This record gives sequence, C-alpha cells and structure tokens, in this order.
Amino acid sequence: MIAAVLEKKGYAVKILDLPALKLSKNSVSSFISVENPDLVGISAMTPNLTSAINLARQIKEVKPEVVIVLGGPHATLFPGETLQNVPEVDIVVQGEGEETIVELVKTFERGESVNPQILGIAYRKKKGIQINPKRPFISNIDYLPFPSFNLLPMNKYILHPPHGKRTPAIPIMTSRGCPYRCIYCSKSVFGRKYRANSPEYIVNEIEYLIEKFNAKEITFYDDVFTLDAKRIHKICDGLDAKGIDIPWTCETRVNLVTRELVERMKKSGCYLIAYGVESGNQTILNNLKKDIMIKQITQAFKMTHETGIQTVAYFMIGSPGETHETIKETIALAKKINPDFAQFSVSTPFPGTELFDIASKSGLVSKNWNDYVYAELRAIDFPAFETSDLTKEALQKWNITAYKSFYIRPQYILKRIKKIRSFDEMKLNIKGLLMFTELLRKKH
Repeated sequence: MIAAVLEKKGYAVKILDLPALKLSKNSVSSFISVENPDLVGISAMTPNLTSAINLARQIKEVKPEVVIVLGGPHATLFPGETLQNVPEVDIVVQGEGEETIVELVKTFERGESVNPQILGIAYRKKKGIQINPKRPFISNIDYLPFPSFNLLPMNKYILHPPHGKRTPAIPIMTSRGCPYRCIYCSKSVFGRKYRANSPEYIVNEIEYLIEKFNAKEITFYDDVFTLDAKRIHKICDGLDAKGIDIPWTCETRVNLVTRELVERMKKSGCYLIAYGVESGNQTILNNLKKDIMIKQITQAFKMTHETGIQTVAYFMIGSPGETHETIKETIALAKKINPDFAQFSVSTPFPGTELFDIASKSGLVSKNWNDYVYAELRAIDFPAFETSDLTKEALQKWNITAYKSFYIRPQYILKRIKKIRSFDEMKLNIKGLLMFTELLRKKH
C-alpha cells in the first residue's frame, strides 16, 4: 500500500521481499548499491524488530546518507525508544503510513527538512527527539489505490494450510480498525474505529487481481470481515453480477454470523471461515474481554459446517486465569466443535495490549522481543510469558498436547481424506502433514 500511493504520485518505487527471495546479506548490499535509493522504508512488527534493526544497519553501511524510515506496530508504540536505541533509523512513522510517506517524500523533494508540521512522525533534533502529533486515521479508504502487487515476486509465494484451494491465492484487506476490546489485540496502527472499502471497490479489486495476476483464490484478512452483514451481501451480489467465480476465505467472530449470511457467502464462493475461539472456558473468555459465549461458539461452527463451509478455530493457551483444567476444557471444546483446522498458540502479550500490561505487572513477561511469536512452530519453544499456575515448560507441553489430541484422531484423518477434491488440495494436506510431523518430533 505504501508503494502504491508513491507510485500513484509518480515516484519510482521498488520492493525487496527478503524472505520470499531468500536473499543473503551480500545480495541486499548489492541491491542498495545498484538501485541507489534516496529513501528506504522498513515495516516491523514486534517479533521481527531485531531483523529490521540489523537490516537498517546493513543499509547504512552501504549508503550512510540514505534516509531510513521505520513503520509498523512496534515503532508506532515506541517511537522515542526506537530512535534512541537505533541510530540507523532516521524517522519513525506512527500509525497508517500512506499519507505520511507521501508528505515526507515531497518534503525531501523540495530540499526541506522534516518539521513539527508533518503529522505522524518522530525524528531526531539537535536537542533530542521530536514526536509530532499523530495523524488522523484515513476515513475514506476507497481513495487509496490497489496494492502494488506488481512490485512483488508473486511466483515465490507459497501457501500454508488451511488456505489454498487453488493457486495462486492472493490476500487482501477490505477494512481497517476493530471496535472490539479483546485484551490480547494491539490496535496501534489501525485503531478501533471501523473503516471499510465499499463493495464496488472490493469487487473491482478482485476483478483487477484476476485479470492482472491470474488470481485463482482470494483470502480476506480483515479482523472482522462480517461486521457489516449488508456490506458482505453487496460484495457477494457484485461478484455474481460480474460473473466472478472465485473461491475465497475470510476471518471473523462467532457472534458476527447468521445462517442467512453464511449461506449467501457459500453461494458466492466462500469455502472457509476462520474464527477466533481462544478458550473453552467462559471465565477465561470473560478475562480476555472476548465478548462471546460458549453457546455462540458451538452454534457458529454447527451452522457453518451445515452450510458446507470449512472452518478454522484459533485457540490460546495460558491466558489470565488459565489452569490445567481450563486447558482441558479448551481441548474438549475443540473436539466438540470439530473444525477442519485448529491452531493452538500460547497467549502472547504483545506491546500495546492490556494483556501486556497484566503480564508486565506480574514480572513474568519476556524482555526479548524475538520471543513474541504466536503462529509459528518455534513459538512453542519460546513462550513470551508464564503464569503463576503454568510455567513456560508446562505451556510448551500443553500446546503440543492440544495439537496431538486434536489431530491424531482416526475420524479427523478420515475427514481430511474425504474432503480432498483437487491436486492443489492434496498438496496442501501433504504440506500440513509435514508441518504436523515436525511438531511431533519435538521432545516435550
């Protein structure tokens, strides 16, 4: 999106996706030397902050005069700390960066220096660090261009289960902001105010992705995709009106679906919905301020399955108030609602969340930002914090126990085999099996 707004203004932009291209340190240095950029932008979440810092240092070694701008959730939360500890970063962008980056580039183009009038940035002055007022959220996100997928190595991206009915599958976000109050969620970049693209914008974007990049599947990564049911109906109507027949998946909450809605989504190509369940114990859900009931969870999964849509259930282990017994309840609920895929993660207190404040007060939270991962296998080995009842070792064991208990069931294995309908789906299931085999090799 940052590249897209710059391209729209006529600036020359390139994106270097290091993990996708599997580039070495020497390759990055060579890229900087050859391209000779005036400005380099890096986005970092908490888990990859160290990598972003090392990258900034590497770039400065090649071209000391280049302006390095760091954005993303972590820098948004800690602009002063970031600039103080990382001299290689020249400017921090807080919050949404589309309007800020254009204003910054225009400022440099005029030969001017950054100043207090540029909203949403932090930078160094002779007498310390200047943190400017925050920039208001973009109210009408329809005015933004489509993301510059043309700058990405689209043929390098591989899918992980459960997504991938057909490939290539392209992810898009059609809204920003979430009005809910879950204590584990940081809203530092997009905030709580819900802002959504219009159905017309979304249908046009999907049509563009099909024509330009041969998209065969769409993954909606909105936090609360079905918050506005009328909008979803209009998106489905728009896809049907244009004759767009493409499978798609989304993520939402169990309290934001109805049978009428999921049936309409199914008819228009939706084949999988991911729900945040988190726990099988109502007290834990209340502690997380999830604002859902166990009954709503069971109803949503029953209704979705009856409609013929596959499901993903996200669970968290180690939340405030968690005990060995409540974890057993979570595993039991997972088996009861029987999603097609289940993800079990150790609760992670990301900065900017109420959960982080709770964990910090206990003194049991990790000070190593590299520990703050939640959706990778290595997260099992490095829980970011522990509770008074559950040590890190216990959380590690329970996480693996949950996976084994859910997936090593004859009825589940048979269910997965029966649902294979294509070669792509077979490859996805084999990939999932390999990931699970890696999990089983762990020694806990």
